[in-house]
Amino acid sequence: MGVGREVAISLDGVRDKNVMLLKKLNTAIFPVRYNEKYYADALASGKFTKLAYYSDIFVGSIACRMEKKKGTKLLNHVLELCLKKYIPEI
Repeated sequence: MGVGREVAISLDGVRDKNVMLLKKLNTAIFPVRYNEKYYADALASGKFTKLAYYSDIFVGSIACRMEKKKGTKLLNHVLELCLKKYIPEI
C-alpha cells in the first residue's frame, strides 16, 4: 500500500444477521468474555458500533457508547493534543 492510496474498506452496522462476526472477533482477540447484554447494547447502538470489511472480508469493528461517567481524562488529553497539533482527524 503506497502513500495516498485508497483502501477498499466498507462499514456496516451491527444487526442480528452479523452480530456473530463481532462475537467471534471479540472471542479471538480479547482476554475477557463479553456477555449478551454487551451484544444487545451493540445491536441497539445504531451508528456508534460498526463492522469493517476489506473487499467484503470482515476485518474489524468499533464499538462505542455514550456514558454519563466522569472518567474521560485520557480521551480529553488526546483530543486537546490533536487540537494543539492541528490534527483534523482522529
